[in-house]
Amino acid sequence: MGLLQLLRKPAQDRLPRVLHAMETLIMNEQVKHLERDRELDFEYDHIREAVRYAKTLALKRKLDVDLAGTVAALQNIGRIVSGRDDGHAEAGYIPTKDLLRKLSCFSDKEVELVATAVRNHSRKEEIDAPLDELAKDADIYARYCQGQQFSQSRDLARLNRLRVELEF
Repeated sequence: MGLLQLLRKPAQDRLPRVLHAMETLIMNEQVKHLERDRELDFEYDHIREAVRYAKTLALKRKLDVDLAGTVAALQNIGRIVSGRDDGHAEAGYIPTKDLLRKLSCFSDKEVELVATAVRNHSRKEEIDAPLDELAKDADIYARYCQGQQFSQSRDLARLNRLRVELEF
């Protein structure tokens, strides 16, 4: 096996690599010592919940399960690296691209699709590309399952559509 083959992992190994990278980021000392709007334990749990629902939604919607899980895992990277909720989706665009490029197992097109979905996932009132919509929905449903109460009509409407889609 050549060096290039050793460096490039098979596609089915990509999501575990992304999850490991996110766990490593959460454990980073610089990240741990930031003043935070949400605790890192919440972030870790949210990643796991969001990935689970993203994979379910991707199967139902006939989207790439691997990319769906990757978007869900990375959607709050902006908040993890900054500690701040405000503007975290937009702040996650560049760190997402950097992390995926560093992993060297995503095409340039996939990197852009995932980074764009991360950037757009907080725009719950807007309709975007299918992967973006999946990120929004996985985020809402994971937060709902983590006990968050929703007061904004856009979030409630999205949650109600999801409950019908998922037959809950």
